[in-house]
Amino acid sequence: MKRCAQTTLDTYSCLPPELIMLATVPLPTLYLFHEALSSEDALDESELQYWESGPPFSQPEAADTVQESQFTTNLTHVFFGQKSRLENQAKACRKRRYAAGDGEDVIMDLHTTATQALREWARVKNSMAEYTARRHREMAQSVLQWHARIVYSYYQEAGALERGENPY
Repeated sequence: MKRCAQTTLDTYSCLPPELIMLATVPLPTLYLFHEALSSEDALDESELQYWESGPPFSQPEAADTVQESQFTTNLTHVFFGQKSRLENQAKACRKRRYAAGDGEDVIMDLHTTATQALREWARVKNSMAEYTARRHREMAQSVLQWHARIVYSYYQEAGALERGENPY
């Protein structure tokens, strides 16, 4: 346990400042975000399947119009709402596992997922210059921000568990 705690503290303190800054940017608070956060049935989320796996995106580049800009903004709000809803569900599952005495497994899963998200964050960050179309660029930025949030929050959660605290 002490070795894990040292690893989390070392890793957490070595996170790139850009990742931490991006992870702490507030999420949208408008209607579409809250609708997607509240229920998977509240909105049509079918468009998100093209963007969830991150860049490179297979969607064609759309014209740069006012309508396209608004659609992209709405899409990012729904993206973050859906991701937040799914993350809330995952955290509730981790809470149940922790309460059932599986704390060590929860910590290991948090480390594994945070490490994968950090790799994906770096991959997306390094490819950002490739995206010139507004929707592709903004969705890549949203994916980048989401990975940063996962890395940051999972290391915080793992650190709390390792210190014997209950983050739930």
